Amino acid sequence: MDYKQLANEIYENVGGGKNIQHVTHCATRLRFTLADDKKADSEAIKQLKGVTGLVQGNGQYQVIIGPDVSSVYAQLPTTETTADQSSSDQSIISRLLDFIAGCFTPMIAIIAAGGMLQVVLSLLELSGILAATDDTYLVLYQVSQAAFFFIPVYLGNSVAKRLKIDPFLGSYVGAIFVMPGLTALLSQEGGITLFGLLVPNVSYNASVLPVLLSVWVMSYVYRFADRILPNSVKFILRPLIAIIVITPLALLLIGPLGVTIGNYVSQFLNYLTNNFGPLAVLFMGAFAQLLVMTGMHTTLTPILLTSLATYGYDDLIVPGMLLGLAAEAAICLAAGIKAKDTEFKQVSFSSAITALMGVSEPALYGVTLRLKKPIVGMILGGAAGGLYFGLMKINTPVVIASFVALPSYSSVFHALIGSLITFAIAFTYTWLMVKDADFPNNNQPQAVKSGAQDVTPKATDVSSETKKEQSAIEKIVVSPLKGTAVPLTETNDQAFASLALGKGIAVKPQDQQVIAPFTGQVSAVFPGNHAIGLTSTEGIELLIHIGIDTVNMQGSAFERLVNEGDQITMGETLLHFDAEKIAQAGYEDTVMITVTNTADFLDVVALAQQQEIKAGDQLLAIF
Repeated sequence: MDYKQLANEIYENVGGGKNIQHVTHCATRLRFTLADDKKADSEAIKQLKGVTGLVQGNGQYQVIIGPDVSSVYAQLPTTETTADQSSSDQSIISRLLDFIAGCFTPMIAIIAAGGMLQVVLSLLELSGILAATDDTYLVLYQVSQAAFFFIPVYLGNSVAKRLKIDPFLGSYVGAIFVMPGLTALLSQEGGITLFGLLVPNVSYNASVLPVLLSVWVMSYVYRFADRILPNSVKFILRPLIAIIVITPLALLLIGPLGVTIGNYVSQFLNYLTNNFGPLAVLFMGAFAQLLVMTGMHTTLTPILLTSLATYGYDDLIVPGMLLGLAAEAAICLAAGIKAKDTEFKQVSFSSAITALMGVSEPALYGVTLRLKKPIVGMILGGAAGGLYFGLMKINTPVVIASFVALPSYSSVFHALIGSLITFAIAFTYTWLMVKDADFPNNNQPQAVKSGAQDVTPKATDVSSETKKEQSAIEKIVVSPLKGTAVPLTETNDQAFASLALGKGIAVKPQDQQVIAPFTGQVSAVFPGNHAIGLTSTEGIELLIHIGIDTVNMQGSAFERLVNEGDQITMGETLLHFDAEKIAQAGYEDTVMITVTNTADFLDVVALAQQQEIKAGDQLLAIF
């Protein structure tokens, strides 16, 4: 995927910088706040290669990319707003929800990392590998807690950035709430006063409302100071005035008020689950994925964090989301088994795995919404599982929904039973109700497209020939250099050997230049010139990586002859490298060649393995 091109196309189609108020991203989506949604060309965005879906509503314009979203986000021409304030046709509720989601979305990666680390520690303890008293366990537990203890600091930065004031000033306000020395003063016998007023002894660890409200109030003080101060002293006096004014307000009024409100919210949710528990979790299980579909699930983050800070567990949001994941995995598995189209099978099975791991968007948008009928099974299964969870009073101390975290639930057995109930209903409904005619059916053999010649696989890969005996090769990649071809899985680079970067082949080089293996464009260059990304005119995205860990050489053995965006023709020289220098530096010079968009094709087959090849020989067949 050409991230820069996709980012530019999305940027232009949402209306450009003048229409973008704010943009951030979560695990799978670009989340835009636009001055006017009508200026965005939604149909054009949906057709872009790399975009898997589009969600509008609740004040956000969400472009669904998938796991590559951070790479696309990094290539956007701008991530700062140049537009006017929110359009007047947005409701107050929509703007509020958009504000909350916009503040918490940038923190999701931190929260997920801390939560997953806690899950890993739980698994290590349960397996007997680590005891809770081991030094390693104690250190890593504190590392995981840092994700939650300092939430006021992270949130302060995010809120300030959202309100367009100095984000580090927002972090400063958050740090005040969790400052260990101040916490000790508040908890000492008799308490402590500020300007003669007793400061309430309140714990702000992992709290969200106090810092959110405090930074919001401080933004008005900040802007007022900005208006009245001369430019010569703004840099020093503006933050000083903001902190001096907000500190007593935060510690005496806003902070305690925020904690009180948060406690009432937690108590209300606790009341619902204690008195209407089965119905409350039933509702969450049934509609969890619909919240994900609309992007509303991020607005539940402050409620979740408040509940965890108050009670140490959550018995509604995360359990409900877990059932949504079970339903999506079931739908994908049933669809994958029933579908005849090979590509749709691949999407379905891989999406089932990602759903079980905790990311449901590929399943939701790539399978469930595409087939439509399974939505009913998703709701019915989630409702049934939610009812069981509620009756069994299932809860968890983790902040992320993932089956990897199942051992952390209050009852692993009942959590598994409830999830299986959801899985069985969603699977059965999909199996019975989705007919063959509902599936896409574009798995037709295609004619050979390799210049003017027909191409067939060489006899060096009999198993692949057997597997593809009914198919024709669609595209060919030739070798970019002379050497000995070896399976990618036998290289000493785990990232390439695991095929995580795509299928392909490796070449142990016998010359020191790399040529273009097809006609196309240079789509990416890398610092140090040890690797290059190419995109063919037929859509093959190829990574050529020279050596293992040669990035550490900082370009000393490499010379690049082309630049990003350059058009290339087959056989054109792209790179020179010095194999002797690489060896002297203690690195291997094996060249890894991978099709990074392997998922866009039925298969990538090596035409030469364990044999010598010349530059220009047929190397990879793309089906």
